[in-house]
Amino acid sequence: MTSLPLTAREVLAGPARRYGRPRLAGAAALVTLALSVAVPTGLLPTTTAQATPTTTTQATTVTTATLSAPLRVASYNIRNANSYEGRKNEKRWEDRRGAVVDTILGQDLDVLAVQEATQGLLHDGESEPKKINQYDDLLARLGGTWAITNATRYNCEKDTSPNSCRYVEKGASEGQRILYDAARVELVAQGSRLLPVPKGKGDNYMTWAELRQRSTGKRFLFSNLHTVGTDKDYKIKNEQARVALAELKDHNPDDLPMIAVGDWNSSRFEKPSNGPYDVYVKAGFVDPLGGRYKTHKPKGATVEHKIHTWLNSSNGGWARKAPGHKSWGLGSYIDYVLTTKMRVSEWETVARLDKKGRYVGTIPSDHNMVRATVWLPS
Repeated sequence: MTSLPLTAREVLAGPARRYGRPRLAGAAALVTLALSVAVPTGLLPTTTAQATPTTTTQATTVTTATLSAPLRVASYNIRNANSYEGRKNEKRWEDRRGAVVDTILGQDLDVLAVQEATQGLLHDGESEPKKINQYDDLLARLGGTWAITNATRYNCEKDTSPNSCRYVEKGASEGQRILYDAARVELVAQGSRLLPVPKGKGDNYMTWAELRQRSTGKRFLFSNLHTVGTDKDYKIKNEQARVALAELKDHNPDDLPMIAVGDWNSSRFEKPSNGPYDVYVKAGFVDPLGGRYKTHKPKGATVEHKIHTWLNSSNGGWARKAPGHKSWGLGSYIDYVLTTKMRVSEWETVARLDKKGRYVGTIPSDHNMVRATVWLPS
């Protein structure tokens, strides 16, 4: 099965807005780096799709600094468009999506994992074309060179609807999707994995992608996991994390650097432990913030520069006053960016706040984006 990266222009013509910044600095001598973008061949499991290979080798002139270049990644639960509850400060998707787009574009990202980006059709009466879902709507509004690793809605023979579904694995992943700037990173392969869920819950998937940083030619694996279940579903959430991690490792025969992100629905204060987090840390992943179990202040943090890390990653149900722990310097997190060993130069828990710590303007979601700038190892 082959999956082509779908750009925003192919979904819907959108504004090509960019919040660019110089990505490279210094007066390093120019060198020529030949980057082959041919996709590795070989049989792949049915959950995996390879990007269409480019058969030519491209020579790109770059500075030596590009042999190690920043990669900006983020995780963002954008709140299901169909989950509007009418809470104070909560707005419907059509009234807050502009704030979501501005938040994303304002972070100058290379790769973004979104959760709760529903594959069901929107019914706001404003989207064009009319039959569009939330992640397609978001992608179109991001514009420019933004793309999605897999745009398939359902793992059904007729993949536009779950009704009378004849199951066919197509790599669809419910509301968990990976978006990327195709001008900066290239899709090599992608896939998804069905996860165990608590009784009565609908399907849940993790999704992953192998990507190549264009400026350096370095490949890496990026995964997006949204565990589902309440505190009582502790064991099942842990099992979801174990299955997701196993899927990620199964598709990493070359031992590439890995970045695991998502809404794991579990904090360091959960009893009896922060289970999904523990699964990844025990497997060798590093938490740049050093949020060890029940710690009030960071312990073993590796990030070099922190912005708003005192905030909680969940905003407390659309509260205007941003919840967090300034005295600790580290908020309570249920959204994560964990990595295998690599440099993390910056972390930002993204929020527009006034001097009193209140959200300014439209609150985009009931979660704050968490963003990290990482450097892939040699």
